Amino acid sequence: MSRMLLLFALLFPVTGHTNPGPADKPVAIVGVTVVHPDREGAAVLQPDTTILIHGGRIQAVLQGAAIELVQGTTVIDGRGRYVIPGVIDAHVHFFQSGNLYTRPDVIDLNAVVPYAEETARNKARLDATFKVWLASGVTGVVDIGGPFWNFDVRDRTQGNDLAPRMAVAGPLISMVERPQLDLGDPPIIRIDSIDAARALVARELERNPDYIKVWFIHRERDSLTAQEAIVKAAGDAAHAAGKKLAVHATELLVAKAALRAGADFLAHSVFDQPVDDEFIALAKARNVIYCPTLFVTMGYPLALTNLWRATPEEAVRADPEILAAMDDLNEIPPEKLPEQFVALLKDAKPPAPPTIAMWNLRKVLDAGITVVMGTDAGNIGTLHGPSILREMRLMQDSGLTPLEVLRASTVNGARVLGLQGETGLVAPGMMADLVVLDADPLADTGNVGKIYRVIKNGVVYEPEKLMEAVR
Repeated sequence: MSRMLLLFALLFPVTGHTNPGPADKPVAIVGVTVVHPDREGAAVLQPDTTILIHGGRIQAVLQGAAIELVQGTTVIDGRGRYVIPGVIDAHVHFFQSGNLYTRPDVIDLNAVVPYAEETARNKARLDATFKVWLASGVTGVVDIGGPFWNFDVRDRTQGNDLAPRMAVAGPLISMVERPQLDLGDPPIIRIDSIDAARALVARELERNPDYIKVWFIHRERDSLTAQEAIVKAAGDAAHAAGKKLAVHATELLVAKAALRAGADFLAHSVFDQPVDDEFIALAKARNVIYCPTLFVTMGYPLALTNLWRATPEEAVRADPEILAAMDDLNEIPPEKLPEQFVALLKDAKPPAPPTIAMWNLRKVLDAGITVVMGTDAGNIGTLHGPSILREMRLMQDSGLTPLEVLRASTVNGARVLGLQGETGLVAPGMMADLVVLDADPLADTGNVGKIYRVIKNGVVYEPEKLMEAVR
């Protein structure tokens, strides 16, 4: 036995655990092509490779090696297949489901499904939602704002192999009210002073958030200077506690103010105007992370005009309860619909892609700013899990190569998750969060949906069996 084989036998003993757990069982992916999203050129692809996994970590990545596997090793045949790091969605919301009833401040359908009932369903179905994410190859998510019970969601994911890894923000510090969402633990809280911003940050810090989030909504009658001061106060309080500041800022004017105020993470693209040199300079000075969330702007109008149709991946990997509700507008009597939506249904047209935001994405990436993939899942029309493929397609249509999209969805996403150097790569010592694909993700981003196996923390899952558990 060679020195490497002896080491492997010592790492993966046949005995040593009376009742080994799933993550304690050795796994070998044999003969696979590894995709390294952190590399360039020929080094991106590593064919004919065996990946050895044990104890929730990658132990070795060996190219062209003949490995004698110990008894009890789970073997995955990787021949003709590809391995990527587990996907990370850098922008989700667990308090929302993606269906028509999840944002009564946008369309009030309480007469059909009371919002309290919708929220209770979302809480009760969290374990199913976790499985939907894993079945879609997503091993990490960032819930970038929601009620205080968001922190309880994070608690449920910790140590849970059947849930993605999770970073979290609490209630959004907002410039506007959303009373329709207030059931006693609102996800959005209006703040109109520096002192009030500091007080809310202090409340959130008691729950150890990963981010403090500001919903920076600016209207013509608002003082941008006063709003910027509130954002800065929130950011200063966050930074003093070692936390990062995430800001929703979708207009160029507002995004610049957010960067001046200390934003670390821009949770959306700039949608209204092309970004300029001043924006690029501010973003680079802040070393900001940029999350474009392109599809969500299309998801709302598609769903609310009854033009939303499930993709093949959504048909098999989205929550079936949510899928069943996506065409409810066919069944709701007109008298129960807000008047403006009755008119919309009559003249429904498919929404155009967000061309300015797509141009900005390419500009930002070319400037050397870190880009991450995030869907804003949970908003109407953007479903948890397989919506990543819609987002990745729009990123590719923006001019990004499949490699650039994959990089944004893995190694860059690890930064937002707070696990840089721990996940997002296929390398020894990294967390064993991987996706085995039946097709080359560098040929097309859609191939990220052709999943053979998902591995989270060294535990191997079949997507079909995960979805059987959801049903």
